[in-house]
Amino acid sequence: MSMIKRNPKLIIISVLLVLSFAVALYLRINLPFDRVFSDVGIKYTSADAYYNISLADNLAHNFPHHMTIDPYRVFPGEPAGVLYGFIAWLIAVPAWIIGLGSPTQLHVDLVGVYLPAILGGLTVFPVFFIGKELFNRWVGIMAAGLIAILPGEFLGRSILGFTDYHVAEALFTATTMLFLILAVKSASQQELTFNHLKQWDWGMIKKPFIYSLLASLFMGIYIFTWLGALLFAFIVALYFILQFTIDHLKGKDTDYLSCTVFVFFLVTLVICEYDYEIGFGFACAWVSPCI
Repeated sequence: MSMIKRNPKLIIISVLLVLSFAVALYLRINLPFDRVFSDVGIKYTSADAYYNISLADNLAHNFPHHMTIDPYRVFPGEPAGVLYGFIAWLIAVPAWIIGLGSPTQLHVDLVGVYLPAILGGLTVFPVFFIGKELFNRWVGIMAAGLIAILPGEFLGRSILGFTDYHVAEALFTATTMLFLILAVKSASQQELTFNHLKQWDWGMIKKPFIYSLLASLFMGIYIFTWLGALLFAFIVALYFILQFTIDHLKGKDTDYLSCTVFVFFLVTLVICEYDYEIGFGFACAWVSPCI
């Protein structure tokens, strides 16, 4: 409270940030509302949404268990496995809680239809903090405002009823980037070295370690959401290679990068090992009949 009194700009920044979030929700919920909630029931705004809802519905009614064979994908060959991404869990868990352990189809539909709009609105927050960390608060507010109203694919895939993983990709990518930026920035500012790790100097390693841990957590969730997230992991690895090269040419110690990248990729691997194996097996089962 005293910080706000000393810096009234924080009140303006907070109000503008909340306003950006509200505008993002309005555009994504109110404008397509009549088209989604019709006289004949809920109409989703993408074809894949119906498949995702069917997975979430099955999971919600059998929580925490889910089907391993999809009967709708049996024809014309062998039974096909089911890849339960994070979107199905994001729908099923809240629906199961709202339904007090006995969710109805309406509970699943309502959670599923609002989910993309909510995720799209939440994206303004990591975007704001990315702009703030790279430049300043006003740049962050500008970025948050732009992502809230930005037309095109992001808006189209985050509207009411577009229940798919695409908007979750944007949110988890931005959040991963935010914590990676914070991890690298804090490690560089504190001149983190391997000796700090050996001596377990918690005062020095606390911020870089926590930020790296959070970045890897959201990276793991992102991979659980979509296997194509491995492309983003490659981009992150490419950044670290380039930064290592730049720092080496400048004669700068690269221990801070080594510590950050080690924690990030190790924890990401641990989080995703089980889910990736399932997803990779599913992908092989999907592709192999076409080869």
